[in-house]
Amino acid sequence: MTAPATDSTETIIILHTNDLHGAVEPEAGSGGGLGESGGLVNLVSLVDELRLQDPERTLLLDAGDTLQGTYVSNSNQGQVVVAAMNAAGYDAWALGNHEFDWGKEVLRARISQASFPALAANLVDTATSEMWDEVEPYAIVPVGRAKVAILGLAYPDTPTINRPENVEGLMFSAAEAAVRRYLPELESEAHLIVVLSHLGYDGDRALASAVDGIDLIVGGHTHTFLEPPAVVNGTIIAQAGTKGKVLGRLELTVDLESETVKDYTRSGVLLPVTDDVAVLSQEVQALVDAAVGAAKETMDQPIGEVARTLQTRRSGEFALGNLVVDAMLASWMGEGHLADVAMHNNGGIRADLLKGPITFGQLYAVLPFDNQLVALDLTGAQVLRILEHSVAERAGNMQVAGMAFRFSMSEPVGQRVLEATVGGRPLDPERNYRVVTIDYLASGGDGQEAFLDGTNVAYGDGEVWAVADYVRKHSPVDAKVEGRIVQR
Repeated sequence: MTAPATDSTETIIILHTNDLHGAVEPEAGSGGGLGESGGLVNLVSLVDELRLQDPERTLLLDAGDTLQGTYVSNSNQGQVVVAAMNAAGYDAWALGNHEFDWGKEVLRARISQASFPALAANLVDTATSEMWDEVEPYAIVPVGRAKVAILGLAYPDTPTINRPENVEGLMFSAAEAAVRRYLPELESEAHLIVVLSHLGYDGDRALASAVDGIDLIVGGHTHTFLEPPAVVNGTIIAQAGTKGKVLGRLELTVDLESETVKDYTRSGVLLPVTDDVAVLSQEVQALVDAAVGAAKETMDQPIGEVARTLQTRRSGEFALGNLVVDAMLASWMGEGHLADVAMHNNGGIRADLLKGPITFGQLYAVLPFDNQLVALDLTGAQVLRILEHSVAERAGNMQVAGMAFRFSMSEPVGQRVLEATVGGRPLDPERNYRVVTIDYLASGGDGQEAFLDGTNVAYGDGEVWAVADYVRKHSPVDAKVEGRIVQR
C-alpha cells in the first residue's frame, strides 16, 4: 500500500483499462489462468465497487483500442462499449489505432457519444496543421485536493497499419515532440502529470527515458500485463493486459507542494475481472443484454468443429493461419475463378479456436475486422517485395497458401527471403500471379505498398463468411503447420 496521506500529500486512486477490443461478454479459457473473465457487466461492476470506497479521489482511464474486436461490438460499431463507459464514469480515453477501423465519421460519432474526452495530443489535421477538431490534447481533472493532467497519445504508426482512407487527412506526429510541446503548460496547471498512451510498452519505456517530468504512463497497444508497474527514469508505467480481463488499480501518494509522487502501490495492481462482484449498474446490464440479444442469432450459429485447439501467433507459420489462407484460396477458386496464392497478415488473426464445436461468434473473434476478399495480379517481383516486407521487422508477418518461402533474419533487410516457390516451382519475377488477399492489405495496410501496384482487381465475399463456409465443408478441420514458411 501507499504511504498514509498527510496535510501536504494526497492519495489518488487510478483505475485503468486498455485494449478492450469490444469485449462485451466474458471470455473463457484464456488469459493466464484467469478462467472466465472480462465482460462489460463484470468490469463496470468492479469499477463501481472500487469507486464507492473513495469516489472523490478515484480516476478512471482507458488507453485505447476499445471498440473493435467482437461481433457484438462491431455490429453496432462500438456504440454499446461507449454507452457502458459512459455509465462507468470514465474520465478520459486515448485513441488507439483500431479506433480508426471504421473511418473518421464513425469515430466522430463515437467521440460525440462519449461523455468523457477523447485525447490525442499527436493527432494533426493536415488541412489546418492544427489538432484534429474531434480530440483534445489533454484534460485537467481535479482528484481530491490534487489537479491531475492527463495527456493522450495515439499510436504514431496508425497510418501504416490501417486502411489509408480511414486516416486520410490526418497526421500522427512523434510522441516525444507532442509531450514536449504541452509539458510546460501541464507543469504549471497540475500536481500530477499522466500520459495516457497507446504507444505500446517499448514505446512507453522510450518516452519515459527521453522526457523528464512524466509522473505516470498508463499504456496500451501491446496487451501487456504489468505487475508490478515498471519504473523508467522516475516514471511509473502501468498497463492492464487486454479484453477487460483485469482492471488496473494504482494508488499514488502525491506531495502537493513539491508536485512529486512520494509512493505508489507495487503489487495487487491488476485485479481479475470476474462475476464475483454484485452488479451495481442495471443500466450496463440492460445495454449488454440488448446488444447480445440483437447479435445472438448470428453469433450462436454453429459452423462446425476443429479437431485440435488452434492458436494465433504474431510471427511465423501457424496452423490457424493456414486454415484462414486455405479457406481464402478455396473460396475464390470455388467461385470458378483462377488464383495461385492467398496471403493474410498474422496481425489480422486475433484469437484462438478451441478444440470442439465452434460458432460463428467464435470465428468472428478470430477475424473481427470485417475484411473483404480481394484478388489481384502481381508480378513475382512484387510478391517478393511483399514477402521481404513481412520479414523486415520480425520473423514473418504473412500467412500463405499455394506457395512457400524460406528466409533468414540474419541477412540485410530486403535480402532476407532466400527462396520462394509457387505451386512447387520457383517464384518467377517476370510472371504474373493471381493473388487472393484481404482489402486491408490490398489498400496498402501494414505498410504493404506493393499490393497497391496490383492490376485486374476484383472483390469477393467477406473474409469471415468465406472461412465459415470452408469450416462447414471440411469439419472437423485439422489444420497443421506444413513448412510453408521456414526460418533458417
